[in-house]
Amino acid sequence: MKQYTYFLLLGVIAILEVGIFFWSVENLEPLVMTGAVIIGVLAAWISRQMVDDVITDERSHLITEKASLRTLQVMGITLFSYALGGVVISLGGDTFGPFSYQIARFSFLLMFIVFLMIIVYILFISWYERKFGAGGEDEE
Repeated sequence: MKQYTYFLLLGVIAILEVGIFFWSVENLEPLVMTGAVIIGVLAAWISRQMVDDVITDERSHLITEKASLRTLQVMGITLFSYALGGVVISLGGDTFGPFSYQIARFSFLLMFIVFLMIIVYILFISWYERKFGAGGEDEE
């Protein structure tokens, strides 16, 4: 399969996932949504294995690594700022009325997820440093 066909297939999978998500929310069926996500990820992975004309080199890997790091940094700061703002606004007054407590709880959960993301990032850094021998130790 060609790479552009793969991207088209990913788009179709994503549209199906969104449709199943909305159906699951309307019918209160979280297991269907969970199963659809797992099946969608497996379908994307299997179809990725069938792509035959992908050309990857060190430059493309470097670009992907830099883009991933910047995405992590920007989204981490954005989500943390959003969560902090939600906590401050909801606990500081009656801005959201009876929903203030729920918004504060959601904001604290979002902060926890951001901190968990940072911890996972640090764990991966330490794992890769051990795997590839980085970390400041001299090789003599």
